[in-house]
Amino acid sequence: MKMKKLIAVLALGATVTTMAVPQPVTVQAGTINDTAKQNSYSGVTFAEQILAQEGIKYNDFTAANPINYRNGKPEGVVIHETATPNATARNEAIYFNREWMNIYSYVHAFVDKTGVIQMTTPDYGVWGAGPVANNRFIQVELCEENNLADFAKGVNNDAVYVAQLLHKYNLIPDNAVHDGKGTIWSHHAVSTFLGGTDHTDPDGYFAKWGYSMDDFFELVKYYYDQGASAIPTAPVGSSPVATQVPAPPTPVAPAKKPAVLPKPVATRTLMHNALIYDENGLATDLPTKKAGSKLTIYGNLTINKRKYLQIGINEYVVASNVEGKLRLLGHNAYIYDGNGQRVGTNKLYRGNYVRTYGGRVKIMGRKYYPVDVNQFVKVGNF
Repeated sequence: MKMKKLIAVLALGATVTTMAVPQPVTVQAGTINDTAKQNSYSGVTFAEQILAQEGIKYNDFTAANPINYRNGKPEGVVIHETATPNATARNEAIYFNREWMNIYSYVHAFVDKTGVIQMTTPDYGVWGAGPVANNRFIQVELCEENNLADFAKGVNNDAVYVAQLLHKYNLIPDNAVHDGKGTIWSHHAVSTFLGGTDHTDPDGYFAKWGYSMDDFFELVKYYYDQGASAIPTAPVGSSPVATQVPAPPTPVAPAKKPAVLPKPVATRTLMHNALIYDENGLATDLPTKKAGSKLTIYGNLTINKRKYLQIGINEYVVASNVEGKLRLLGHNAYIYDGNGQRVGTNKLYRGNYVRTYGGRVKIMGRKYYPVDVNQFVKVGNF
């Protein structure tokens, strides 16, 4: 999930137990697609409905962060996977609703074996696959299942939902994973052809089941070719409540800043790789600042409740990459380097607060928080 910029999805610790990663299986992908087609489409439920059942306030991402597509509508769909075994779409929806403003990541929908939970309207972009892709594509996360039958149910729900989205926005299925041109993208393809992220999902998860993005594309096309009216819908009684996401307010651009830097207020070390944003909170094409860089700070700016530090004329970085956030350790923890190798034998002890910087990063398939330059602690210890 999902930007390796570097952010991944964290399962709800209270409700999710860790399971062994399934070993690669030898199976014909055609068989998986044939099995998938035997499943009924479980339909779409809105996150607002799920959260209401839990007594949780819906934190509307789109109302707070209206991201207009560059061409006025989405150009395709990016397929992600959550990298959190045994976390359901419901788990992910609750977690992201609570944390998106802290982890700077959000997608349009989560999909698992039971159905689709749509987080926000696909009419606007989200923070799913880096600054180049976010104002171009719908972002859909597939949850990890732990057996082949449930995997087939999950990809079936995903394929039908994606086919419906293509019809909704008058897009034609076109596989972009080999040439960077088309309407069906993997997150890996975005990393390869567009940049701004370095995730490789869902390739690894698919490969565990002997599956691929080419196979998924064929399943999407199968449902797309049936036509919008022929795509199966949810059984009677399981349709989503017809609540509508409120239209986002028209964003108000901050007042123009003078083209002369104010007096510096501090020099700080960047602890997490950071994109450079402009005064409107939009990512620029400037090179990513690397952790360990010394930054001259000229002040700060808050845009849509997100704090930025000014480092140049109309150049800003997200403040949490520099200032960090205190988190409570629930377990004793070792420190690791950027290659996932343990640094020394000293431990950080549970019950203490540790300052972490920016979003989570994934190293060798595990999720970590940066705690210093090239020093990381496993997310599960917090």
